[in-house]
Amino acid sequence: MLLTRALSAIVLAPIVMGAVVIGGVAWFGFLAVALGLAAWEYARLMRLGGYQTAGWIAFILIIAFLADAAWPEARLLPAALSLILIGSLTWQLWHRTPTVTADWALGVAGGVYLGWAGHQLVEIRGLDNGAAWLLLLLTGTWLADSSAYLVGVRFGRRRLAPALSPRKSWEGLIGGIVISAAGNALIAAGLNLPPLHGAALGLIGGALGTLGDLSISMIKRQVGAKDSGNLIPGHGGALDRIDSLLFAALAGRLYLAWFAGL
Repeated sequence: MLLTRALSAIVLAPIVMGAVVIGGVAWFGFLAVALGLAAWEYARLMRLGGYQTAGWIAFILIIAFLADAAWPEARLLPAALSLILIGSLTWQLWHRTPTVTADWALGVAGGVYLGWAGHQLVEIRGLDNGAAWLLLLLTGTWLADSSAYLVGVRFGRRRLAPALSPRKSWEGLIGGIVISAAGNALIAAGLNLPPLHGAALGLIGGALGTLGDLSISMIKRQVGAKDSGNLIPGHGGALDRIDSLLFAALAGRLYLAWFAGL
């Protein structure tokens, strides 16, 4: 299992980092694909729970949020949201199910969550020295996730949230936070960014990234699923792979605005 996870990470990491460094259409396209796959998996989870959530509603919302962040001067979001809400509700009038209201609301909620997190990731890339800041956010989240897993396997005794994620432990959480904060400070120095900000983004990746992970675990447990999919060997689906990053992106963008002046 550990070897499979490591091999998948070795394959995926250069692709993600390459898209970050290139930026522009490459980063937009990568996010559209990754979040689109996550939206499809999310809709599948809702169907397992007895709902008939339309994945296309979430996907179109994701594209609208990404486009608004990529081309803010066009002010696309107000018109896009209006059209999406009108169109999706009208569509539901002709596709009524016993859970029609929840079907629509769940599609919108999933699209807003995934889309707004994607918006922040595009915004961060567009900042001054945005590629370095974005890499720092990603490495902080990855370090926290990987080190929490390794520390938890070796030293984990007290379960963090046994009803949601039986393998997560308090020891793993603390180890992940410490290692990601320290490691990210060193990476920040290598990227010519303030180590303090690197440590803070590592802390965000460790603490809030774990909450993001548990939030998706809550959804999966409610519908009786272990993973959101089986797209990535050793990791599950796309939603499983980015669940920590969603919270980290939202909180990381706030941190950069409030404390780094970006």
